[in-house]
Amino acid sequence: MKTDDKKSKNLATPGKPMSEEDFACLIKEAEEGEFLSDEDFHNKFEAWRLSRKK
Repeated sequence: MKTDDKKSKNLATPGKPMSEEDFACLIKEAEEGEFLSDEDFHNKFEAWRLSRKK
């Protein structure tokens, strides 16, 4: 996963409402990501968990 060079907005700041356009852009950005099925996720998570076990 790449990180952007642009400054990220702190969306948890109270008192600074987000515009509908910004909200729609965030939703579209999230929908373009990689998605895993439940089984694939659990397999990857289990492999990660076992790799961290000491």
